[in-house]
Amino acid sequence: MHTVLIVEADDHALRARGDELLLDGYEVLTAQSDRQARLRVADAVVDAVVLGDLDGAAASLALLRDLRSGAIPGADPRVPVLTIGGDSDHLAVRHYEAGADIVLPRTPTPLLIAGALGALAARAEGERRRILRVGPLAVDCDARVASVEARPIRLTRIEFDLLQTLAEQPSTVLTRQQLAKEIWNIEFVAGRTIDSHAGRLRSKLGDAGPMLQTVRGVGYRLSR
Repeated sequence: MHTVLIVEADDHALRARGDELLLDGYEVLTAQSDRQARLRVADAVVDAVVLGDLDGAAASLALLRDLRSGAIPGADPRVPVLTIGGDSDHLAVRHYEAGADIVLPRTPTPLLIAGALGALAARAEGERRRILRVGPLAVDCDARVASVEARPIRLTRIEFDLLQTLAEQPSTVLTRQQLAKEIWNIEFVAGRTIDSHAGRLRSKLGDAGPMLQTVRGVGYRLSR
């Protein structure tokens, strides 16, 4: 099942689109304001966004630009976005320039929306990256990059492996032996070696550093 976020200020349009997508087997989240939309894309994992009218086209496109630029902390700037409101070539181009993947006219039929979402899903299957999210922290396992509130962090290979291992099991305490096995593929590494890497990683995480917690006599965990 795919999760779709519908962003639309008009209550009737929001309900109608939501009901149709529920019948098509989607899990549906909704937002009727700019603030709600930003919270949703930051806090929930969504497979696509259907972006309608938020008190005018300018507000909707501003939201899309901020999403694509990484200006919404915690949101995935690459999430597929279907926008509604491209009734002319001029308007459609504006939507595409803002970052839309597919642009539909202002009053699309449910069949057209479903078809567009199906096309986005098929495209995403070939492009989907494995991204772990823990609070403000995002770890792209394929690109081997990490960020805190969309701010990239420069990590060494060991630091990234340590962060990824902990992010895969958030709030779970992993012993130093478990971390050694995952990172170096050996049964034992001197405790101070892991402690040293963990200390540098915590420093590089900046304000999110306290998320990396030391459990005395045991190991480490990444809190939410």
